[in-house]
Amino acid sequence: VQEEKGEDLVEVMANILAEALEITIEKMKDEMDETFRVYTRYAMRNKLPREVHIRFTKKSIKTQILQVTRDKALKYKEKEIIVLKQVPRRIRDIRREYSFLTKELLKRGINYRWLVPEGLIFTWQEQRYRIDSIYKAEAFVMDYFG
Repeated sequence: VQEEKGEDLVEVMANILAEALEITIEKMKDEMDETFRVYTRYAMRNKLPREVHIRFTKKSIKTQILQVTRDKALKYKEKEIIVLKQVPRRIRDIRREYSFLTKELLKRGINYRWLVPEGLIFTWQEQRYRIDSIYKAEAFVMDYFG
């Protein structure tokens, strides 16, 4: 969302999200706990405005927003808004250990889904695989890709 001098970030985001969920702006404001902008390396590197982070009072609202935005993109001043879910650092660090496997899957055009708290699930040669340890991931790569 483009930054403007003297902007009311809560008002802007409440308008966008209320429209997407088809609820009133006041109800949306009640569901938003805090709204703030954050500098990220990605935004600075790509000359983008600072990211907007919103914390909600209920998990159900966050889930609704993620579901709605999966089907229909949010727009603000003719620009598309990308909605992302924040993954805790601990889980991101665990997932990073699986990068050797995810790179191979992506290279072969295989879709996968992350498991919480650890591992991933995917279909390879019409068989579903559930890899939930680094040992299983290494064994799979050796058996099928290596």
